[in-house]
Amino acid sequence: MKSTLTRERKGSVRHTRGKKIALVLCLLLIVGAVTALTHDGIRLYFLVKNSEQLIKAAVPFNRTDPNATMKILVLGDSTAVGTGAAHPEDSTAGRLAASYPKAAVVNLAVNGLRIEGLLTLLKTVDATTHYDLVLIQIGANDIIRLTSMPDIATGIDKVLARAELFHGQIILLHSGAVGEAPIFPWYFRSWLSRRSLAVRELYKKAAPAHGAEYVDLIDSPVAELLRKDPEKYYANDGLHLTDAGYGLWFEEIKKHLAPPPLMSRASGP
Repeated sequence: MKSTLTRERKGSVRHTRGKKIALVLCLLLIVGAVTALTHDGIRLYFLVKNSEQLIKAAVPFNRTDPNATMKILVLGDSTAVGTGAAHPEDSTAGRLAASYPKAAVVNLAVNGLRIEGLLTLLKTVDATTHYDLVLIQIGANDIIRLTSMPDIATGIDKVLARAELFHGQIILLHSGAVGEAPIFPWYFRSWLSRRSLAVRELYKKAAPAHGAEYVDLIDSPVAELLRKDPEKYYANDGLHLTDAGYGLWFEEIKKHLAPPPLMSRASGP
């Protein structure tokens, strides 16, 4: 009887000790999680402040030329503005202008723009104006800000339908895998990248239906280079691109451009 009681007491002590150890481990996990989240929150705060400064300094590239032999229209979000680039000439729009030195460039890009906002903006553009080339960089904000996939699909279809009215070549892109941008904590990255892949599929389907060409920045050499050297290709907010980053994007855009002699012609009113 005494032996049985002793065993029960020992079992009870072990059980109590186990509960205490489990409680301590839980507390340590909670403290660790809170510390990590606090660190990520502080880091994100300063990165967002950097982003605000970049946005404030960004100027979209435009070029007016009364003797232009072609017209280019640039539409989109901060990636079309060139936020993060040292100079407007280093943005995709600026590099496009360098490829077509005889072209007038109208850049209506707006920081933070989403597809819905681009549709509203397009309604203000005279649909009778001819543009030889329409470059559309839109969708990254829809990925980040949780626009539903059906709304993205419907919206990009309407954007491309409107762009067709300009009767020029249409080039469409959104972003790479957004989740790989350094600004995002690791626990958001795979989720944002999955959303990026889903949007890619929607764009790949919509583009040919409207005679547009989709620039795939996910399944391309760009993705690997961005991944290997983020400090070189991402600006100090960990979200926008540097001159070198926009240079990578433009190398992919260039693969879809028609040669200047084929596109250069007198534009309509």
